[in-house]
Amino acid sequence: MTSLPIPLALTAVIAAAPVFAQETTPTPDVLAQIKDGEKARLDLQSIKKFGDTQGQFDVIVVWDETDRPKPADYLPRRVRYMANCEEGTMTVSAIGMFDRNGQIAKTIVAPPRSLDPIKPVKGSDEAKWIRQVCMF
Repeated sequence: MTSLPIPLALTAVIAAAPVFAQETTPTPDVLAQIKDGEKARLDLQSIKKFGDTQGQFDVIVVWDETDRPKPADYLPRRVRYMANCEEGTMTVSAIGMFDRNGQIAKTIVAPPRSLDPIKPVKGSDEAKWIRQVCMF
């Protein structure tokens, strides 16, 4: 059996580390998705308009405890979106995750233009959020 020389083996481990980290860390658009057992609401106080076509708003995502008990490792989150009122699209810009004491546990920021805007399905909660944001 042949083994790699130590410097080469160490290089292989170091090179693989970023790939592993990328696979285990969810992206902001994945974290923003409302999963089974969760409920989301638009935070009306967070709405800001930038001219006639751009807006910003936050959505609070929490566990719906009427359905079933909350998982022990569950973290509620605040998802910040940017809205394009002209196109009717929204893009995740940041996510704040909170521990069970209500303290910020993690913040994830999506760099500008790193995620594609999504056009919500007509009649969905997301479409209603954009409509509310854009009417201000």
